[in-house]
Amino acid sequence: MSTSTDHVAGQVFTAANADNLAQGVLGIQKGTSDVGPTSSTTELDVITAPAVTIASTGRRLRITGAISACVQSTTPEDSTFEFKIKESSTQLDAIRIRPQGVTDDADGFTLVAFVDNPSAASHTYKMTVQRISGTQNCTIKATSTRPIKIVVEDVGTT
Repeated sequence: MSTSTDHVAGQVFTAANADNLAQGVLGIQKGTSDVGPTSSTTELDVITAPAVTIASTGRRLRITGAISACVQSTTPEDSTFEFKIKESSTQLDAIRIRPQGVTDDADGFTLVAFVDNPSAASHTYKMTVQRISGTQNCTIKATSTRPIKIVVEDVGTT
């Protein structure tokens, strides 16, 4: 692992140095109630992070969305669903899954997107789901011990 700055003995740590550090978690949202089911091929909002304000340009953000289960409505389990992390209508990243099961023990996942150099303004990120193929609908399962999550983090400078 390398760093972007050489450190010199006796050097003073300044506000400019601090501005280059990761700022950590900017916003987090958890959902403890089921979302859905999806309806046909209409895109459905799964969870939305609280709005975050970026103070200056040159930052890098990591947006992480996670679910514990996407359960299809009935058999046959013939459908593929695409989960996206978005800002407004702009897709930042996506993953396609084909859930195997009609019970809560179906597989979950974590989806991560990076945003380089977002504008110095307020931003709102969300995770959505849409059926891409097949005939079944999907319900995103959630409980207090298995919540749906979205986290927005400042991970440093670009």
